[in-house]
Amino acid sequence: MTPDLIDQYERGPAKVRAAVAGLTREELTARPGPGEWSIHEVVVHLSDSDAISIDRMKRMLSEDNPQLLYADETAYVERLATHDQDLEDAILLMEIGRRQFARVLRKLPPEAFDRSGMHNKKGRVTVGGMVPSYVQHIDDHLAYVRKKRTNLGKPLPEGRA
Repeated sequence: MTPDLIDQYERGPAKVRAAVAGLTREELTARPGPGEWSIHEVVVHLSDSDAISIDRMKRMLSEDNPQLLYADETAYVERLATHDQDLEDAILLMEIGRRQFARVLRKLPPEAFDRSGMHNKKGRVTVGGMVPSYVQHIDDHLAYVRKKRTNLGKPLPEGRA
């Protein structure tokens, strides 16, 4: 695991913060169509997903081959009053969680990144595989946020998020 990849992992929430800056509550909660998430829902999803991923990685590092259970992201968004959750709190949770866990990642010996768990849908996963996937997870969702901002007539300035 390279220090640069861990830095990218830690900086992910700052990209989310920049991507939502300057949007009104109405713009954040607007859904582009049936079954599509608002920007607010995307951010809360990212925060929920981060909490789950950090828990999974901690368990893989501290337990031998733990069971890792699937979390239904759609059910989370639909059933957990997502629009009533505070956007700033969701971003803060990501920032604190990743900052704290990046400290752990930086102290691990190289072989720790090979530690694994058994996901009930994906099969065997490793700590070393999860870190880059969660860097990419934010980037994938930010592509949606950029598109939505453009559709709202509020594109992100060049170089932001």
